[in-house]
Amino acid sequence: MRIGLLFESQVDIMSLPNATEATHYHWRELEEVEAVTKSLTALGYQVDKIGILDALLQLNSNSRQLPDFVWNLSVGVTSRNRTALAPAILEQLGIPYTGGDATVKSLTLNKDFLKPLLQWSGILTPDWYCYDSAEDVKSLPPWSSAILKPSCEGYSLGLQRFDIQEGLTKLQQTVAKMRKLFAAPIICEEFIVGREITVGVVGNSFPLLLGGVETVNAQGESLQTEILDLPAKRQGKYQKVGVDLFSPDLERLKQIVWQLMQLLKPLDYATFDFRISTDGQPYLLDINADATLHPQRSLAQIAYAAGLSYQQLIEMILNVSWERWQKK
Repeated sequence: MRIGLLFESQVDIMSLPNATEATHYHWRELEEVEAVTKSLTALGYQVDKIGILDALLQLNSNSRQLPDFVWNLSVGVTSRNRTALAPAILEQLGIPYTGGDATVKSLTLNKDFLKPLLQWSGILTPDWYCYDSAEDVKSLPPWSSAILKPSCEGYSLGLQRFDIQEGLTKLQQTVAKMRKLFAAPIICEEFIVGREITVGVVGNSFPLLLGGVETVNAQGESLQTEILDLPAKRQGKYQKVGVDLFSPDLERLKQIVWQLMQLLKPLDYATFDFRISTDGQPYLLDINADATLHPQRSLAQIAYAAGLSYQQLIEMILNVSWERWQKK
């Protein structure tokens, strides 16, 4: 079987007009692309690193041979529909692919759509407001501290903490600046003090892999009042440590994750970011339907803790995905 890899590289993204790391950090790191390629090749597949979606469309327009299957690492750029473009086009071309479809990719990327769904499902998520402009900010939120972030970004792009004591004018100015920078509505949500835990899962009908890691600071302490923003991620000032999801204080996370995997399926694989408040309540912050498969990131670490090699993780995802396409 010939497998094509769709992905955006740093060169692809940073060559766009007005691109900056602060606003366009959507590319896949070379280590991730190479690790997936190496694993699929070792499993006996012919791998074609296609690259960006335009390259796939060029293959189609030139009547060249399209891949039998696509490993979709594409997340697009600067659009609330960016993660949905590849799944939608692949379906039109009749090519099966890994990961969620266009509907799920858009839903999970757009926090102003996702958070009402979480509430409807009975899943705690921080209270929030959505500001389409600074004029929408009529009063200060009823919390002591808030998180501001673009409504349709990932990897903590634009994420920042705002202390309410800074005042209404400062909040309006910050929202206006972020709105202009990201060309998207701004989410203002209650900041939850506590532990930050990521749960990773592989599987559609049932979980083949399910585990968790906690983000801790350089001293090995839980985040509590610290935040994992883009500079912190890029500087590597935090690390991930394994957690036991069978412990009484974390068991609820497994239930929430599997509830959402069933609601949103097929996802094949995903990670879920939680904050555990000081009184033990789990608040879901984000669903990463385009979770990184970098060999040193959360999902890979969860696989290693379960006794799997990186190649076995890739094989598991491929089998899960291929199985559901065979049922169509």
